Amino acid sequence: MTDPSQLSLDEFLLVGGLILLIGWQVQRALGSADWIEIYSPTIILAMVLSYYCLLGPLLALAKGEWFDRGINIRDAMIWGWGGAVVFYASVLVGFNQLDTPRFQKHFLLDPEPEGLHRLGTRLCVLGLVMFTCVVGWRIFSLISPVPDGAVQQETGLDLGAIANYFAYAVNLLIPGIILIWASWVRTRRHTPALIGWLLIAVGIYTSLGFRWRLAILVGPMVLLWFLVRRQRPGIAVVAAAVVVLILVSGLIGLSRDYGQGLNTSSLEGRTAQDYFDSGLVESGVFFTTGGVMQTTPKGYPFVGVDPLVATLLFPIPREFYPDKQSAEYVTNATAAFYGSANRASGSAILNYAEYYLMAGWPSLIGLSVLLGWLMRCLWNWFLLRRHELFAQCIYILSACFLYVVVSRGYLPLVVMLFGFTVWPLFWLYGRGSGPPTSGSSP
Repeated sequence: MTDPSQLSLDEFLLVGGLILLIGWQVQRALGSADWIEIYSPTIILAMVLSYYCLLGPLLALAKGEWFDRGINIRDAMIWGWGGAVVFYASVLVGFNQLDTPRFQKHFLLDPEPEGLHRLGTRLCVLGLVMFTCVVGWRIFSLISPVPDGAVQQETGLDLGAIANYFAYAVNLLIPGIILIWASWVRTRRHTPALIGWLLIAVGIYTSLGFRWRLAILVGPMVLLWFLVRRQRPGIAVVAAAVVVLILVSGLIGLSRDYGQGLNTSSLEGRTAQDYFDSGLVESGVFFTTGGVMQTTPKGYPFVGVDPLVATLLFPIPREFYPDKQSAEYVTNATAAFYGSANRASGSAILNYAEYYLMAGWPSLIGLSVLLGWLMRCLWNWFLLRRHELFAQCIYILSACFLYVVVSRGYLPLVVMLFGFTVWPLFWLYGRGSGPPTSGSSP
């Protein structure tokens, strides 16, 4: 490869293959007579991969930006694209080729929009109260993402071993607001409550500095607007929403101070291009992904079932089990690629690199097929309940959670976040399941 800013033949084939797979899925959805197909989880996964594996890396390549932490990652990019193609192709095999359970109609549930509003409000109150127990009076500073210069100190309760559970409870605002939003789209009632909870959630999530929460909140809201109205979102609308999310993400990335809010002085003199470029920085995880795959197993051994064991042990507080496995298998792998733990600090990998770390291509393919099968189970469950407002909320939030699944290549954390972000809605639905109500659709 004489010009590193150009794709090699192998890279061209891999990038082209990923584009063809994504294009095939989009064409099938748009060409279907059933409008619901555009909401397939394979389409949402395609959008996530387009950001992380196509848009960001190709723009960086065009600008000659393939150095990270002083390391030339150009040769590792082919591993990132190869992993992405194998990952998505395997997901499609699991989604389209494997048998899935048959869900029974007698488990349909369709509560009134007012009922969803009440459930959403309870989730929001529970999440806010539990989170406040951890941060104390600092909650008022967090709600305002632009501090006034005197950020209140954390004065929460000493919850000991269970403090992390209360901290994770801030994610309950996401399913809570999704239910409130869906109820509002259907009835246009309780507008002040909706605005109030949105301001609280956006303020806290912006102050904390972790942009994924905003994406998981706003993305489902946009899709639910069309899904509840039984419409396909237009390409222009989706493109505009993506651009806005990238710009907002860039603004936060340029000015955030984790846990302290936004430092607006750092935005002086910035242009829209600066915001856009900063919004694409998140996709830089693609380079680390390729690097870790390239390094394994020559420079770092396969980790076997360590991710699965760590996932099982992750919910146990460290005070009860000080020697439990954690993220060492990931941090050691990134350190092996970057040359030191200090240089690799803060780096992350995409999910398919974690799958590869276990046993190479066989584990990547096997776990990707399993993910595709789980996506198909979710899709089949939803198709039976496609006209239920509650099921629409559950499905859209679950499908959009694929953003977390892909971007956070650390299975224990993904499972924990799922438990506080998506699982509460499944649990509430399960508690209310029974014979179809008068409002249920056949």
